[in-house]
Amino acid sequence: MKTNTKKICPVCKLQGQEVLRKSDSGERLTYKCARCGKFTITHTAERMAEKKNLGPKLSGWIRNLFELGMDIPEINTNSLTEIEQSIPDYNPSDKQYLFLRNISRKSNYPGDGVSILPELDYPLAWASAPEEILFYIRFLVERGLLVRGDKEDSLVLSDGSVSVAKSPYGWEYLDKYEQRAIELSQAFVAMPFSESMKKVWEKAIKPAINDAGYKACRVDAEKHSDKINAKIIAEIKNSLFVVAEVTEHERIVYFEAGYAIGRNLPVIWCVQKEELDNVHFDTRQCNHVVWETPEDLKEKLYDVICAVVGRRKKI
Repeated sequence: MKTNTKKICPVCKLQGQEVLRKSDSGERLTYKCARCGKFTITHTAERMAEKKNLGPKLSGWIRNLFELGMDIPEINTNSLTEIEQSIPDYNPSDKQYLFLRNISRKSNYPGDGVSILPELDYPLAWASAPEEILFYIRFLVERGLLVRGDKEDSLVLSDGSVSVAKSPYGWEYLDKYEQRAIELSQAFVAMPFSESMKKVWEKAIKPAINDAGYKACRVDAEKHSDKINAKIIAEIKNSLFVVAEVTEHERIVYFEAGYAIGRNLPVIWCVQKEELDNVHFDTRQCNHVVWETPEDLKEKLYDVICAVVGRRKKI
């Protein structure tokens, strides 16, 4: 059912945003927000997000998926829990890095000026307010990673916008420190190499990741001449998220997941139902994809990836 109703965005609270359609007797609404982008959310998830004060994180997550052209995310109570636990709380350095990535994406060519409207575009830096993104812009200009795209004396123009372009140092910075580019399509899989887990990899984890539009990477799945630890670290750096299968409780899996957490990468934990009570005490507070069969894991893991990271076109 299509409608032209105007409502307050339930995530960022911007007034007068368009409701594209209603479903489930109005329980789920699809919004088109000038600040967040397009998304579908249930009323129960709305209340849950407001109670937990997830607005800024949720707005940044939705907007970045929208900028990447991914499918419209559907937010319900289950997916909201996954988002809350899996999306990192980015620090100021992370936010500047991610904002530079978004400027790169919006630039048609090096030196191309990009117009930013802080009132609507602060989720591009995973910021909580226009003042925060303006702070990052000023600091990035001072660092020489951004340059002004206009000749005005004031940073903010009369229409409230800011024009910036990445400097040569900005391009060099991203090339040198390409660690967690949001558009990467690789997912690193931390799991045992045992024969008993072979079917889990081939019938569940790998196809679930591929069906969500990402490339599943496991260090033993390809020939390489690098030292194994260096290979692991390099592949985690080049991944957008990590799937950690801890059923056999191997220490290397916890190490790989811990390294990913240290780099603020989303980690999706998986464990067979019979082993749930035996997971390491440091990770018990994390939400786990609990599975009984490989087919069960494939379906559940796919749903969590789509909820937390977003679905791409199938590779």
